[in-house]
Amino acid sequence: MAAATLMMAHQVGGKSIRDALFLQSFGPEALPAMVMSAAVLSVLLGVFGARLFSRFSPARAVPWSFIASGLLQWMEWHLVEASPRLGAVAVYLHMVAFAAVLLSSFWLLLSEEMDPVQAKRRFGRIAGAGTTGSVLGGLLAARWPDLAGTGNEATLVAALGTIHLLCGLLLMQAPRRLKTGPPQPEPWVSPRKVLRAAPHLRHLAALVALGTATAAIVDFLYKRAATQALGRGDALLEFFAYFNTGVALISFALQTLASRRALEKFGVGTTVGSLPGMVAAGSLAALAAPLFPVIAGLRAVEAALRGSFFRAGYELMYTPIPPSEKRSVKTVIDVGFDRFGDALGGAVCQAALWMPGVPMPGVLLLTTALLALVNTWVARQLDRIYVQVVERGLVHRAAEVLISGAGDWTLDRELLESRYADAAAVQPAAPAPRPARPAVTPAPAVIDDAAYCLAELRSGQAERVLRVLEAQRPLDPVLVPAVIDLLAWNAVYPAARESLLSVRTPIAGQLGDRLADPRCDFAIRRRIPALLLALGDRRAVEALLAGLSDERFEVRFRSARALDELVCRKPELAPPSGVIYDAIERELSVDRNIWRSRRLLDGQAPLEQIPHLDEILRERADRSLEHLFSLLSLVLPREPLKAAFRSLHADDEALRALALEYLDGVLPRGLGTRLRALLQQPPGAESHNAEQVVDQLLRSHASIEMSLRRKLEAEQAPQSSAAGTPSPDTPPAGATPRSAPDSETQSR
Repeated sequence: MAAATLMMAHQVGGKSIRDALFLQSFGPEALPAMVMSAAVLSVLLGVFGARLFSRFSPARAVPWSFIASGLLQWMEWHLVEASPRLGAVAVYLHMVAFAAVLLSSFWLLLSEEMDPVQAKRRFGRIAGAGTTGSVLGGLLAARWPDLAGTGNEATLVAALGTIHLLCGLLLMQAPRRLKTGPPQPEPWVSPRKVLRAAPHLRHLAALVALGTATAAIVDFLYKRAATQALGRGDALLEFFAYFNTGVALISFALQTLASRRALEKFGVGTTVGSLPGMVAAGSLAALAAPLFPVIAGLRAVEAALRGSFFRAGYELMYTPIPPSEKRSVKTVIDVGFDRFGDALGGAVCQAALWMPGVPMPGVLLLTTALLALVNTWVARQLDRIYVQVVERGLVHRAAEVLISGAGDWTLDRELLESRYADAAAVQPAAPAPRPARPAVTPAPAVIDDAAYCLAELRSGQAERVLRVLEAQRPLDPVLVPAVIDLLAWNAVYPAARESLLSVRTPIAGQLGDRLADPRCDFAIRRRIPALLLALGDRRAVEALLAGLSDERFEVRFRSARALDELVCRKPELAPPSGVIYDAIERELSVDRNIWRSRRLLDGQAPLEQIPHLDEILRERADRSLEHLFSLLSLVLPREPLKAAFRSLHADDEALRALALEYLDGVLPRGLGTRLRALLQQPPGAESHNAEQVVDQLLRSHASIEMSLRRKLEAEQAPQSSAAGTPSPDTPPAGATPRSAPDSETQSR
């Protein structure tokens, strides 16, 4: 915070003395040529800074860079007193080129020490502290002639050098206080190579270049108008100082009150795009009334938004980028492309000066409006790009942190296909020991009789049931309803499953009807999704989608896992994303205690296990989270989801924060915020008043009463009174009474 305050005090005070010294010595007509010259030096320093920070890491190189800047400004102070014109050039080059590199490197250091969640929370405060420094720097420049004596404005350069020395000393201590410690040096990678391979960085470079070009044109018009209105005396320094102070105050208010809310509510694209959008509107307004107050107001709006909304959103873009890429190109983009935009704006201004008879302010304002409109479109793409950047950063960091974990967390396609090939042969649970075969086997003619087989299937005796199921291959379609009723019986479930899969006519409709019927035994419904997965047709997908809204969590869980596997096998069967997001919204609309308490009564079959779980992680995985990621895999890319799932179970806080930021970016309708609340809120932190507690108890009572009523209706049904139906006193092993709900009876 203190370093940011001093750095921005130097920035604002330095800009004031820079402009005053240069305009007093050369006038506004020399500005375009000076801007282009400073741009060339900035590009060279930006490339040098990228190599420096890759070689020594920002934590080591940035403090010493500030100290070097302070020593250089002490030398410039003596140069200004000895040769004002040469000193004015030196100060201008220093503030435009060297100070820009230092500003970029400061934010580079912060972006490596914070994850995106911390950055959203702290960047606004740090920028606010910097804006406080901007106010102090502006006041210092405004009152410096009175403090140092008339004619001693140049001594302000020495004071600015002292400020940079203090910044360097403070930053030397910062890595010891930061939680993650100083970053390790990264191997040097060519910025051109990184930019060629990273479209998102090229997009940021275009954003910076276009934004700086418009700022340079507006700045030229503003300084030209100020010189014409105020002359070249001491009043010019005082005006620049107070103007910069006022801009800093506006930036401080925006940073403190609005920047964080804008990022969270509107996203990066809209927040950053507010700068070029307002510049375009202000340029058109100034085109209609090209007066000094209007042009000064346009310059104030541009500077205030650049120091608040633009800075907060732009620096946030760098936090998920891997350090090797960031160190290679951030300084090049922040300084090189920034100065390229300066050069472009200076060239436009110089061309306008060389065109006699043309209304220069009107041409420049129209050009500014056009460039700002193009940059507004560029900025609106940042929301999509930010999600991609977080995705790449998540995969990169997860690979570094989790590469030493137990188990492979990225299954290749061949392994996945081998799992599908065995889908029909996999059994969700180990079958009970099969009873001994009877000594006498009925004749095939008897086994083929449908009435006889139906009676045997309803006999309630495992031996007789298994004998019929083994003989009925393929299964007679007439027997399908009776065999479905046997899915709840552990002793005969494997044989019943194989018989159902052997039917030569479509049965997905019958299975789907049972799955969607809340009166059907839960022990049956929870085993139907595995059968629908093995069938694997469009009707099976429709049935599984209906299972996503079941009142029991285990049915929804197994339906989602079956859908995930089925879509992996046949992508053309992918369900509509809106249906999946509705299911996700329902899952996130639960109390945290319910979210944490969900369990499965049946063990998971290999095909029902989420593929990016190793043996260690499988023991500690959150079932609700596992279910959520099964749903997400139906609508989002799988590789970043794998990394995000494992990251949420990792001990690395930065990695968890990166995973949450990725999910927050890809989930619509504020679902990411609700997921973050469920995962980050401490257990038991929910507070409920007496009315809410009573309401929950009444809902629970009504749910249990409804389950009991359904069981009573089922027992009184004609099918239940048939002679061969198993007695309620001896229910099939594994059947679960509907009156004993799991941890979540209702869909919520």
